[in-house]
Amino acid sequence: MVSAHRVLAACVLTAALGLAAGPPSLAAGRRPERPALIWLIPLRSLHRLTAQPRSRSVAQTFFGSRYSIVVGEPARLFPRSVARRALAFSSYRSMVDHLALSSAPAPRFMVLDLERWPLTPPGDQRRPILFYRLAARLARRHGSLLIATPSPNLVSQRLTRSDPPFAAYLDSGLVGQIARLTDVLVIQAQGYERTTGLYTEFVAAAAAQARAANPRVRVIAGLSTNPSGHAVSAAQIYRDAAAVRPFVDGFWLNIPARSLACPRCGRPQAGVAVQVLHRLVRQRSFLPGSTAAGLGGSLARRRARTDHPAPARPRATRATRRAAAGAGRSAPGRPAG
Repeated sequence: MVSAHRVLAACVLTAALGLAAGPPSLAAGRRPERPALIWLIPLRSLHRLTAQPRSRSVAQTFFGSRYSIVVGEPARLFPRSVARRALAFSSYRSMVDHLALSSAPAPRFMVLDLERWPLTPPGDQRRPILFYRLAARLARRHGSLLIATPSPNLVSQRLTRSDPPFAAYLDSGLVGQIARLTDVLVIQAQGYERTTGLYTEFVAAAAAQARAANPRVRVIAGLSTNPSGHAVSAAQIYRDAAAVRPFVDGFWLNIPARSLACPRCGRPQAGVAVQVLHRLVRQRSFLPGSTAAGLGGSLARRRARTDHPAPARPRATRATRRAAAGAGRSAPGRPAG
């Protein structure tokens, strides 16, 4: 039975973003009801984006609408922006301290980003489920919605040499456990952008596991212009986004620079982001608020194999089989790729 809080939270999220459901999808692993697409971006990334030539129009389209969430202190970069605001925290304690000390109203969304890095305390790293549960309760008390962005590096061991690096993360069940607690779940898959097959497999399996645990959770895929300093072309990011569009409810775009959070990121590649957005804006299914399914996984994968052949698909793990089985129980048909 779906809890009263989960139904209420879904209604609040729908009202907060104007998320209207579209027609049912017939493929397992995809949402039976497709909500409006949402886009998220950190405020620093948005500043880097809008400093580029030919960026203002597409930046306002993707990050100035009521289906957009800007993560950072309030700042209106566009005259008619109606984007929602979120604040990000790298530990539960920092969220508690901010709410205790701030005289301003709580933001509509709170982001809790737990990772194995210097910004997250060891206790939060060892017990992410506990601290996401506490964060969800805290956000609820302040009338906010929680966006969880758990890093795959919270589960560091690999199952076998033949499994993909994210297999242990999926097999741990962490995605499903956190999905039960949060309103929005971000899949940090950007580290696999250079191989569309791996990126798609990770996002699709994680989305299936999340929705098997909580059918109402909004699933977001992470995109980055230079994940951990690796060069990624605009064409590659576009292929990745097209491949996973049928499985997600939105995207988080990051334009990182070298920092304590990402010591290997190097110089930000905002120009790549501009190119990506100019390609995406021509596809209705990528526009904020869209309920269209997109190009579809099979078409996107065919394009990916033609333009950038990927290695052979890794064998299924226990996690991907369980996630696919859970998705199959919630919608007819066979899981797509």
